[in-house]
Amino acid sequence: MVIEVEDDKVPFFKQYVSVAIIVINVIVFLFQLLDPTGYMLMYEGAFIPREFFAGQNYWKIFTSMFMHGDFIHILFNMWFFYVVADNCEQAMGHALFLITYIVSGIVAALLHAFFMLLVPPMLDVPTLGASGAIMGIIAVYGILFPDNKLRLLTSATARRISARQYILIYFITELIYGIISLGASGTAHMAHVGGFIAGAFFAIIFKLFSKKY
Repeated sequence: MVIEVEDDKVPFFKQYVSVAIIVINVIVFLFQLLDPTGYMLMYEGAFIPREFFAGQNYWKIFTSMFMHGDFIHILFNMWFFYVVADNCEQAMGHALFLITYIVSGIVAALLHAFFMLLVPPMLDVPTLGASGAIMGIIAVYGILFPDNKLRLLTSATARRISARQYILIYFITELIYGIISLGASGTAHMAHVGGFIAGAFFAIIFKLFSKKY
């Protein structure tokens, strides 16, 4: 987990989309807990690549990015999002920030689906979580605020690292794991890669046309 070394103190009215996204994710997760089957509605709302390629349930690309598998899953996702989202929303504006988040989540699901064609049995495995969309925002954060300092919280140390270093390490790690695991690790690493690429695209375009960044 990470925290920012210095609090940016972004006013609420400049990050209400971020707050709304967190609230929606929490509400959906609480709703999942009510699922009497114990599967947490995974087959009802999670993204299943084989369905996508069969032309079925396209809407699950969207619903899956607001679902989570367990408490730890949503806790880590929402924490990472909370740390970086306020800066990004303030910089990009509410509309572009939301578009970046949603598109990153969609691209994440699509890259994961096409990558799973290499391992056909994995096409039937449900995928869910906000990780892909959040990776897009993490990419935005690293590109727009490369010199911001983050503190890595581990059991042994609390080392500082720049946002630029963090996103590069994170992206390369996810890419390597995604290629090596071929979807068998239980984590959709290529979805993370797809979300990152989409977010980086938006950040670069925004930076090119922004006088401030």
